Amino acid sequence: MLQFRRIGSFAGASLLLAGVATAADLPRTKEPPPPPPPVFSWQGGYVGLYAGALLGEGAFTLVTQTPLRGAGFVGGGAFGYNWQWSERIVLGAEADFGYRGFIQAEQAGPSFPSSTNAGVLGTFRGRAGYLIAPRWLTYVTAGLAFGTNFVSDSFTAFPPYTFGRLSSGPTLRPGWTAGAGFEYAWNDQISFKGEYLYVWLADTGVAYNTNFGVWNANVESAGHVVRGGVNYHFSAGPLAVSLPLPK
Repeated sequence: MLQFRRIGSFAGASLLLAGVATAADLPRTKEPPPPPPPVFSWQGGYVGLYAGALLGEGAFTLVTQTPLRGAGFVGGGAFGYNWQWSERIVLGAEADFGYRGFIQAEQAGPSFPSSTNAGVLGTFRGRAGYLIAPRWLTYVTAGLAFGTNFVSDSFTAFPPYTFGRLSSGPTLRPGWTAGAGFEYAWNDQISFKGEYLYVWLADTGVAYNTNFGVWNANVESAGHVVRGGVNYHFSAGPLAVSLPLPK
């Protein structure tokens, strides 16, 4: 009887060891690695606001030329669209429109024009950007410009003493613009930017009623725009597929 018990115990132990060995031979299933964290994308449309200054580089020419080099406030709104062309390149188009303040004239030479009228200034530009980091975009930009010409409401001139008042109002003039800037994406929707633009508008002939009859003058309208802004992005945000980070 004892012998049968020993044989049964030995058989049970053998079956247990065989089961353990078989389980050890089975392939182990590993949990899949977690997906990579999403990477911010600049792709999508946006709207924004901006404010800054226009440093005039125009001229008022009656008999001699008087520079129009004062600073005027600029501010308004913008909208645009970005295409993330590759991991580093962002292409886009942007339009903006806003207010342009008064610009003072330099008191030089025999002609003394008053400060210019206020008006509007707008652009429609293409942008080509390079990502120095996923949320830091640098870009160059160029395109069309339009705005109110830099017309002084009145002038005085010597000799002889002449006083003139504008008889033809300011007009919108076409032109061009070019510049550069940077933009930082603070989060998936909000970005901040700084921008420089040189703006040139077509020359204008204007007429003044003076104490010696009607005099004609030429106005050159150009200047340097330095401004900052904030944009709200509708579609910018994390991508499901991770883009390689710039090295």
